[in-house]
Amino acid sequence: MLRVIACVTEQHDVRLVILAALICLFACYTAFSMIARARVADGTAALKWRSAAAVVMGCGVWATHFVAMLAFRPSLPTGYDVGLTVLSLAIAVAIIWIGLIVAAYLTRLPILGGAIAGAGIGAMHYLGMAALRAPAHIDYDPLYVSASLLIGVALGALAAQVSFGGRGTRHRVLGASLFAAGIYGLHFTGMAAVTLVPDPTYALPTQIVDSSWLAVAVAAVTVLIIALGLIGSIVDQHLAGRAEAEAQRLRAYVAELEETKRRLEATTANLETALQAAAAGSQAKSQFLAAMSHELRTPLNAVIGFAEMLASQIFGPLGDPRYRDYTGSIAQAGRHLLGLINDVLDFSKLDAGRLDLHDELIDPSEAVEAACALVRGQAQDAGLTLAYQAEPDLPALRADLRRVRQVLLNILGNAVKFTPAGGQIRINTCRRGAALIVAVTDNGIGIAPHDIPKALERFGQVDNALSRRYEGTGLGLPLSKRLMELHDGDLEIESALGAGTTIRLVFPPHRLIAPQPQRMKEPNPAAA
Repeated sequence: MLRVIACVTEQHDVRLVILAALICLFACYTAFSMIARARVADGTAALKWRSAAAVVMGCGVWATHFVAMLAFRPSLPTGYDVGLTVLSLAIAVAIIWIGLIVAAYLTRLPILGGAIAGAGIGAMHYLGMAALRAPAHIDYDPLYVSASLLIGVALGALAAQVSFGGRGTRHRVLGASLFAAGIYGLHFTGMAAVTLVPDPTYALPTQIVDSSWLAVAVAAVTVLIIALGLIGSIVDQHLAGRAEAEAQRLRAYVAELEETKRRLEATTANLETALQAAAAGSQAKSQFLAAMSHELRTPLNAVIGFAEMLASQIFGPLGDPRYRDYTGSIAQAGRHLLGLINDVLDFSKLDAGRLDLHDELIDPSEAVEAACALVRGQAQDAGLTLAYQAEPDLPALRADLRRVRQVLLNILGNAVKFTPAGGQIRINTCRRGAALIVAVTDNGIGIAPHDIPKALERFGQVDNALSRRYEGTGLGLPLSKRLMELHDGDLEIESALGAGTTIRLVFPPHRLIAPQPQRMKEPNPAAA
């Protein structure tokens, strides 16, 4: 050890020795950074990074050797054989590449790869020494030569074990430091083994490179190569880090989306269960209403029939005249209740999907006139004028006459109910494009536009003081709308408070058959 220290301090320029050490550390750290990058790459990319690391490390070792040789002061003129010098560089790169490949792919034996790389450094060193040309011949101390090779192989193996055994900057720095120590220890232990014996008879050949210029050129080129490698490694690691961070962000986003999807699927399953339960409840309700409506209609018909028989005194006078009034009120209340039960039954059938149309060809004018005839007496009692007008040559209508009459009676009944005495109700049947329209217009109390959707709701009651004076459950309009939709038609409402209401029944073109001659219906007023 003392002989090595003396060799460094007495036979070398210490400043250049330090420069060589810096180059060696720089090259080793860069190479180990590139090896770390190769460990996160795959396939060809990983092989390229390891090959680049071998080139950078081989150039760094070669530069370290020749800068240290420039620091050597043998007091003799020296030069270097060009061929052997280039060969020493190739040997360093090739053997270090083999060592890195072994360390990378034989993951259980990274020490072996490091030892091979250390042996490559020794081969480069002694081949470089063979390229030395001076008027002397070189004697080697076998003990120091063996020690130098042992230092290079041992520290190279240890550096590979440290670097490949862990990840992170700390392992790279420690591995690079151990490898640099192996290079430095091998070189100067090998230089301590050298003794130059002057030989005046030996003349320097003309085809050699001056050691000063060679060392400067090698140092400059190698530093440039190493710098480019380090910059490339740092930039690539930065980009790889950003890519990894973005990948982690995307993975977190995907995990969040999957969690959201899972919650939505759970919510959907709960909603489907709730909908099935609601549908089952609605079906049960519809079946209950249908059954109860059917059971109520039988005794109610008996009540109405017996009340009418009593009112007509078919079996003789009742005595007090008030009994006749009472039986009339019973029959009227029974008929009203029967109408409500029929509406509820129809709604139950609609909800259960059991209300079927019995289509037939009908004359729309006759159907409207028949409905007007049924409400004409109510209109006269309420002091209203009822007028009907129809276009000539209206087509026949394919519809369920009973349901069309039911819709017309609901609409006309509402018009009579909500129009004050002295008012007018006008019915008009006409064509609108290819469709058939039956419009019922009154000048009654009307409905506020924002209350129209509420009026079309089942059991909907418009919150109006005037309308509250009249009885009803709010089933007429919604039932009429459903029946029109069952005919593939529509029910349109236009209304304003205090300005009256217009309700249009719209029958689609495919339910109109062929024009039939009709006479113009003149207004037929009916006053109270």
